[in-house]
Amino acid sequence: MFARTLLLSVAAATTLLLTSSFKDKCESDGIYQKALTKIRDFNLIKDYRVYLKRQKKADEPAPALYFPITLNRGEKYRFYGLETPEYEGKIVITIYNNMKREFQVATTYNKTTKTKYEAIEFKSSTTGTFCIGFTFLDGKEGCGVGIASFRKE
Repeated sequence: MFARTLLLSVAAATTLLLTSSFKDKCESDGIYQKALTKIRDFNLIKDYRVYLKRQKKADEPAPALYFPITLNRGEKYRFYGLETPEYEGKIVITIYNNMKREFQVATTYNKTTKTKYEAIEFKSSTTGTFCIGFTFLDGKEGCGVGIASFRKE
């Protein structure tokens, strides 16, 4: 009986310790519902729940996540990003021509004017597998949701 109680106590303490120091998720359900209202007359393709830790060193690239996404010629796409207020990071969505990220098609951040937009919208001129990338402005820690949606033209 004592051994079982001790084992359960150790397991509970270990779980508590691991969950309090393990921060790879964020609460994004409320933001997800708000983001869904922003796509209006577009159809949801996929949602991306994104949490990234802050950039460790200034000379390193900012943490990022990349996913393949198929886009079809002639369809209009809207990509919308929204971040949770609990973190400093502002979500940036970038669309590339392929998973090698050879050419940037569109982004929610204009480096020249230092302007961040909530959404990007464009009509695809080609069919293929593109790359959607997520990062947080200035490499800050962030939590957010990216929404990919389309509308037939």
